[in-house]
Amino acid sequence: MVTKNNTTRILEMILLQRKGGKTSARIIEQILKRPYNSNQISKLLKISYNTASRHFQIMLKYKIVEKKEISYATYYIASEALLNVEDEFYRIKELI
Repeated sequence: MVTKNNTTRILEMILLQRKGGKTSARIIEQILKRPYNSNQISKLLKISYNTASRHFQIMLKYKIVEKKEISYATYYIASEALLNVEDEFYRIKELI
Protein backbone atom coordinates (compact mmCIF):
# COMPACT_ATOMS: atom_id res chain seq x y z
CA MET A 1 0.00 0.00 0.00
CA VAL A 2 1.31 3.42 -0.97
CA THR A 3 0.53 6.12 1.56
CA LYS A 4 0.11 9.83 0.89
CA ASN A 5 3.33 10.69 2.75
CA ASN A 6 5.24 7.99 0.89
CA THR A 7 3.99 9.23 -2.48
CA THR A 8 5.01 12.79 -1.58
CA ARG A 9 8.51 11.58 -0.66
CA ILE A 10 8.73 9.66 -3.93
CA LEU A 11 7.71 12.76 -5.89
CA GLU A 12 10.32 14.82 -4.05
CA MET A 13 12.96 12.24 -4.92
CA ILE A 14 11.94 11.94 -8.59
CA LEU A 15 11.54 15.66 -9.16
CA LEU A 16 14.13 17.29 -6.89
CA GLN A 17 16.96 14.77 -6.57
CA ARG A 18 17.32 13.65 -10.18
CA LYS A 19 18.87 15.42 -13.12
CA GLY A 20 15.72 14.80 -15.19
CA GLY A 21 13.32 16.07 -12.54
CA LYS A 22 12.12 18.99 -14.64
CA THR A 23 11.22 16.70 -17.54
CA SER A 24 9.45 14.27 -15.21
CA ALA A 25 7.43 17.17 -13.81
CA ARG A 26 6.42 18.24 -17.32
CA ILE A 27 5.31 14.69 -18.13
CA ILE A 28 3.37 14.31 -14.87
CA GLU A 29 1.62 17.62 -15.46
CA GLN A 30 0.36 16.35 -18.83
CA ILE A 31 -0.58 12.90 -17.49
CA LEU A 32 -2.75 14.60 -14.85
CA LYS A 33 -4.76 16.10 -17.72
CA ARG A 34 -5.26 12.92 -19.79
CA PRO A 35 -3.58 9.62 -20.75
CA TYR A 36 -0.68 9.68 -23.20
CA ASN A 37 1.62 7.14 -24.77
CA SER A 38 5.38 7.67 -25.10
CA ASN A 39 5.13 8.82 -28.70
CA GLN A 40 2.44 11.40 -27.96
CA ILE A 41 4.21 12.84 -24.92
CA SER A 42 7.54 13.01 -26.76
CA LYS A 43 5.97 15.06 -29.57
CA LEU A 44 3.97 17.26 -27.18
CA LEU A 45 6.97 18.10 -24.99
CA LYS A 46 9.53 18.02 -27.81
CA ILE A 47 11.70 15.37 -26.16
CA SER A 48 12.98 12.13 -27.64
CA TYR A 49 10.88 8.99 -27.58
CA ASN A 50 13.62 7.23 -25.56
CA THR A 51 13.61 10.01 -22.97
CA ALA A 52 9.84 9.81 -22.60
CA SER A 53 9.98 6.01 -22.29
CA ARG A 54 12.72 6.18 -19.65
CA HIS A 55 10.77 8.67 -17.55
CA PHE A 56 7.64 6.53 -17.78
CA GLN A 57 9.63 3.46 -16.66
CA ILE A 58 10.89 5.33 -13.58
CA MET A 59 7.38 6.57 -12.79
CA LEU A 60 5.97 3.06 -13.22
CA LYS A 61 8.58 1.68 -10.84
CA TYR A 62 7.48 4.13 -8.14
CA LYS A 63 3.76 3.78 -8.93
CA ILE A 64 3.30 7.39 -10.02
CA VAL A 65 1.71 6.27 -13.29
CA GLU A 66 0.00 3.09 -14.44
CA LYS A 67 -0.03 1.36 -17.82
CA LYS A 68 -3.30 0.97 -19.67
CA GLU A 69 -3.41 -1.17 -22.80
CA ILE A 70 -5.85 0.22 -25.38
CA SER A 71 -6.02 -1.56 -28.73
CA TYR A 72 -2.42 -1.82 -29.88
CA ALA A 73 -1.05 1.02 -27.78
CA THR A 74 0.15 1.41 -24.22
CA TYR A 75 -1.07 4.54 -22.52
CA TYR A 76 0.08 5.91 -19.20
CA ILE A 77 -2.41 7.29 -16.71
CA ALA A 78 -2.00 9.00 -13.36
CA SER A 79 -2.09 6.46 -10.54
CA GLU A 80 -4.54 6.85 -7.69
CA ALA A 81 -1.56 7.59 -5.43
CA LEU A 82 -0.57 10.53 -7.66
CA LEU A 83 -4.12 11.81 -7.85
CA ASN A 84 -4.28 11.77 -4.04
CA VAL A 85 -1.27 14.11 -3.79
CA GLU A 86 -1.90 16.30 -6.84
CA ASP A 87 -1.71 19.49 -4.74
CA GLU A 88 1.62 18.32 -3.29
CA PHE A 89 2.91 17.66 -6.81
CA TYR A 90 2.27 21.28 -7.81
CA ARG A 91 3.93 22.51 -4.59
CA ILE A 92 7.04 20.38 -5.28
CA LYS A 93 7.07 21.44 -8.94
CA GLU A 94 7.45 25.07 -7.86
CA LEU A 95 10.74 24.11 -6.12
CA ILE A 96 12.40 22.88 -9.31
